[in-house]
Amino acid sequence: MPRTDNSIKLADGRKLGYSTFGDPNGRALLYFHGGLSSRLDIEFADKQLSDLNISLIAPDRPGIGLSDRLPGRTLTDWASDASALIAALDLKKPPVLGWSLGGPYALACAALLSGKVGKLGTVGGVGPMDYDGAINELGLMEDRILLSWPEPFLQLLSPAGNLYKFMTPQQMKKELLRAVKAGPDYEVCDALSLNEATDFAFEALRQGFEGSLDDYLALRKPWGFRVEDITTEVHLWQGLDDHLCPKKAGDKLAARLPKRKYFLLENSGHFLLHRHLADVTSVLLSENEN
Repeated sequence: MPRTDNSIKLADGRKLGYSTFGDPNGRALLYFHGGLSSRLDIEFADKQLSDLNISLIAPDRPGIGLSDRLPGRTLTDWASDASALIAALDLKKPPVLGWSLGGPYALACAALLSGKVGKLGTVGGVGPMDYDGAINELGLMEDRILLSWPEPFLQLLSPAGNLYKFMTPQQMKKELLRAVKAGPDYEVCDALSLNEATDFAFEALRQGFEGSLDDYLALRKPWGFRVEDITTEVHLWQGLDDHLCPKKAGDKLAARLPKRKYFLLENSGHFLLHRHLADVTSVLLSENEN
């Protein structure tokens, strides 16, 4: 069935927007979108989620899509927002899944909301950028720029990010294919309809580029927790053909987590959820049930 868009009002007066995909009466799963993206990057899975009896709740982070901006936000701020969403929807320790740049935001919930969330999962998830060469391991030029260039310079250039709003869907899909380059990710993205390949990016720019920039700047600040101290079990899925967040980065993150299950998938890349959604959600939901 079509997605439903909703929002809650946070204690500071901000609006936190989210969409629900799949079966509205199904098993709840929180999903955190990728970088330069929005809640709509999981919309492709709506029918499959319904068939799997899953109600997937996908919030936009502040300044993106339906959610009001919070300048200077941190990962700790996001954990507070997620906690408010869990309470407002009366969710009982839902599992959390973070894709790509959504990975650190899922880890924040594992570290800071351990009593409120169930099992944690990341797919092609980014880890802390606190070791030499971490940023250069990432395959997307835009990721490397946003995580390394001086913040004042990025703030000055931020209006240029709005130029993407004026692309045609055909141009935006071409940019996506350029980013993934080749292999399984190219096959997945090339097969997407124009809407599936571009709606999430256009929605990310609904309010302008500032929210997406905030997303990256939050990763550059102190996280407010150490991944080594996370006591919740974290499940990590890593495509062996992922050029955007490659295996060597995934290996380093997995090694730092005291309780983890690390799944390496052959013939899969950064967009592995398009082919392995049922496997990923089955692990998170079955592990979450008592």
